[in-house]
Amino acid sequence: MILRRTLWTLWALVPIAVLAFHLGPGREAAARDIAARLQALAIDAEKEAIIAQRQAHAAHLVAIDARRQAMLEPGEASGSRLSDALAREEAAYAHAAELWERAADRHEAVLDAATALPEADRRRIRLSRGRALVRSGDIWGGAAELQALLEEVDETVAGATTAGADADAALARSTREELAAAHYFAARLLRLAGEPDEDWRAEAAAARGHYRHLARTAEDRGAATERRGFQDNVERVLDLEQQPQGELVGMPLPGESPRIARGDRPGRGRDAGRSRRPPRDGEDARGASGVEAIGRGW
Repeated sequence: MILRRTLWTLWALVPIAVLAFHLGPGREAAARDIAARLQALAIDAEKEAIIAQRQAHAAHLVAIDARRQAMLEPGEASGSRLSDALAREEAAYAHAAELWERAADRHEAVLDAATALPEADRRRIRLSRGRALVRSGDIWGGAAELQALLEEVDETVAGATTAGADADAALARSTREELAAAHYFAARLLRLAGEPDEDWRAEAAAARGHYRHLARTAEDRGAATERRGFQDNVERVLDLEQQPQGELVGMPLPGESPRIARGDRPGRGRDAGRSRRPPRDGEDARGASGVEAIGRGW
């Protein structure tokens, strides 16, 4: 009789135990599972966007060659080839931008669903989202996200005394690289669009300042190859500032650049805050170095 009562008591407690698990560890496990599935979707979307971006840049190079050929051999045939090449280029970049925007949306969905993720993981997702926004053409929206992330991580690195400091420093370097590239993309596109000098020069100055910062801190870490790469990037930004407009039109865009910058930029509509501010000479550079030089097309 005692055993029977005990068994019935335990059976009655099962729903309570299940509810407790659901409200406690079960909910956390479910949230992690949802976040993992969303993250897989975001990664897949980013892979598709990378492929589309490469295809768009290939179409861009073909269009540049067609434009050059049309100038050298004007005529109906070369004009028709140029028109076709430009149409394919426009369609390819539009497709890539759409996929990058989808990738950014999926990274945002991960952040919304995975509020319990460690802050280090959430920051890496924010970096991916900012990068995707920039490549989608929302350069200033992505730059604002990257700037905010950089400031947070720099603060963490400045006060870090744990083994995680190296990972935070690496994240800060990657974020600053993406931010520098975003400013360079903006400068190129604004200048090609015939925007006022003060607009595109402000973006170029920000890119140049970040690359100088990266080169200086790479030297501090003894990373000679990285330092040379970032110094080359500084020279490329200076070339942009000094090149005649006619020469710039015939040069390929960076391989990862969007074809058109869309959305509001600082001072026009939404204020993107401090995203234009380059680091000042002598400013604390902890955590701000770099990994790769500018890729093909710069």
